Amino acid sequence: MAGSDSGDAERDSGGRDTQSGERSENTRPEAFALLDERTDPATRKEAVEALGNPSSSMATSEREIADRLLRVALTDDDAGVRAEAIDSLYFHGDRYLDELVQQVAARLHQRESGTGRDPEELFARWLTSEFGEYRMVGATGLASVGTERSIAVVRDAFDDGDPRVQARSVRAYAELGGEAVEPIRGLLGTTNALVRRAAVDALVAIGTADAVDLLSTAVDVGDEGLRRLTVERLHGIDRRDAAETLCDSLGDPSPAVRYAATVSLVRLVAEGEAVRGRELRERLVSTAADRAETDGAPGTASDDRHPDVGRLLAEVVTGDRSDRATAATERCAAWLLGELAVAAGSDPCETGADDADRGATGKIEAESRSERGVAVSWLLDALDHADGQTADIAAAYLPSAATPNVERALRELADDPATRPETKRRARRVVRRIKRQTAASAVDRAIEYVYVRWPADYTDRHEARTTESDTRTTGEEASGGRDATGLTRDE
Repeated sequence: MAGSDSGDAERDSGGRDTQSGERSENTRPEAFALLDERTDPATRKEAVEALGNPSSSMATSEREIADRLLRVALTDDDAGVRAEAIDSLYFHGDRYLDELVQQVAARLHQRESGTGRDPEELFARWLTSEFGEYRMVGATGLASVGTERSIAVVRDAFDDGDPRVQARSVRAYAELGGEAVEPIRGLLGTTNALVRRAAVDALVAIGTADAVDLLSTAVDVGDEGLRRLTVERLHGIDRRDAAETLCDSLGDPSPAVRYAATVSLVRLVAEGEAVRGRELRERLVSTAADRAETDGAPGTASDDRHPDVGRLLAEVVTGDRSDRATAATERCAAWLLGELAVAAGSDPCETGADDADRGATGKIEAESRSERGVAVSWLLDALDHADGQTADIAAAYLPSAATPNVERALRELADDPATRPETKRRARRVVRRIKRQTAASAVDRAIEYVYVRWPADYTDRHEARTTESDTRTTGEEASGGRDATGLTRDE
């Protein structure tokens, strides 16, 4: 296959822009020259090895290097040189191995049909090669062009001595339709991260109850790395038992595992269909309530019985590790966080009880430690979220969980010169909603509603209240004419 001759500027491995069509002879990699001169196999092998790890002084693009390696892998006379070319392609990225598979299959299809060989047969034969690189491409090829008859072939490669072959074989097994999970169990226990990752991905792709059960076992007995890897991938199985495993992992001893499980759980609910958001909301609210009863100090380190779900959700919404969270996940987490804040209910420190004994400072400190106070503080942080919808969700819940201190914090946020203009506008809107809500609540308290089934009911009750009112009025006049609001009747 000829090298790329595109005239577009491309970035080379040393970070320089090159025009491949205008490159002079003295800038061509020495390895290219050695391959063109048809030197001995040992020299050509050294040349393709150098192309697998090009130096910063090699003035050529990765695309050109990949094209030359593909040509060598397909046409060189020596099997060892071809294997070395495949190995160099691997270091440049999986996409080039996929491209090699496509070119091999295309070449076979172009040949006369009388040869009796098809791509699946060829890749199955490569999977038995003495060269690990050929076996790696064989497994990759079977995943691409194989049929059900290749399931047993790739399963036999699970115990290959090359981890790259193992990883690609187990992925091919799942892609070809393999459903038995027992052969994968041993791969989960390997110390090679590449193989373990492939095994977890294969189980997620299989997605059956048996697959979830095996992944749950990995979460229960695996080391921290395996537990984290497993919960990170579990959102890919849209099943209730997968969600249950993730809920249990919210109390994992490792903070990294807890965070990964929270992201995965919320993402499963946000993007899947098996578990409704309301169901997860009830589960998390119950967990938060249990934690408040047993610990008495929300915001402390989580335990395996009552994890600190509010803090976990806040890390998803406002934390600095949101690279693993999609926008839909962050919005769903913000909604759940708001639900926790509202469900936490009022607290003595919020209603003003015992103010005389506690003092203003004590009240603020107590409010910051309350279940609602902790959740509200995170909602305040979320007002400045980069995603507008996430910030709007936080703003929608703040009026329902507002306290005087929250309103004060909102005003300070709106007046802070360092606050972004959009965040200022959002904070002011929340303050206006709180004021309207407070006014409406005062009106509701001033209006007395009487339920009647018949007009006579209201007449009888009204007469009774009128008599009582006359008696109260006499007492009010004697006490200076103040009504229930504390204002004089004249006011």
